[in-house]
Amino acid sequence: MQTISCPEFSLRTTLESGQFFRWRERDGAFEILLRDRVITARQDGDELRFEGADAPTVRRFFALDHDLSAIRAELARDPVLRGPLERFRGLRILRQDPWECVAAFITSAASNIPRISRNVRDMAARFGTPPAFPRPHEMGTEPQLRALRLGFRARYLAEAARLARDGRLDRLDGPLDSVRDALMELPGIGGKVADCVALFAYGRLEAFPVDTWVRKTMRKLYFGGRRVTDRRIRSFAARRFGPLAGYAQQYLFVAARSSRAESRDSTRSPAAARPA
Repeated sequence: MQTISCPEFSLRTTLESGQFFRWRERDGAFEILLRDRVITARQDGDELRFEGADAPTVRRFFALDHDLSAIRAELARDPVLRGPLERFRGLRILRQDPWECVAAFITSAASNIPRISRNVRDMAARFGTPPAFPRPHEMGTEPQLRALRLGFRARYLAEAARLARDGRLDRLDGPLDSVRDALMELPGIGGKVADCVALFAYGRLEAFPVDTWVRKTMRKLYFGGRRVTDRRIRSFAARRFGPLAGYAQQYLFVAARSSRAESRDSTRSPAAARPA
């Protein structure tokens, strides 16, 4: 295994944060499927040990070049974020393959993280050449995708793959609004998914995806519980967090999900909460 320094990084927190779905924990290590590679990684303090890829690839994927100390210091000027920043210390925004990210988040409609992970795994097993995720020209037809229990998402995925075959996902740049508009030309991609892809695949750290968790959290913590629109939330986030809005969003998202899980667990009896 190779070893690189990784201060201000948590492998577990980053992988469990709901931005990437092609990984699993096995024998105390994390197995990560990245394009056509299988990376096995373990973290020991400020050292990351890995095999299956070279150091530049690993550094880029985990965004180890981001100055997370500076990012945390800037965001901690907002008192609301101080708790999540400390509790989930080391959470980084990954750099994903655009097509894989698009396909994964198209399946996220009316879904949850375990189901998205299963959908992505099934598509890779059925249409890809393991361990690679199928490229747009390899994706199945709508009936074939429906056979994987993708439901209404099958039509969106089949059509998105057809449109992506011309390489349009390789040519997205310019202002964030332009990137969002281009992504929303693909079926099954609305504003939230477009922001997720912009953030997680194109490194647009100013993007602020608003899903159910973030919407509820923002309304509660910043709008006094008022029902404000997603557009207003995004506008507020752009002013409040600026070019680091994406990082603010991810910490708020993880904190909201964690709080909900803890609240749910606290209502169970000790016997019910204990694994069988």
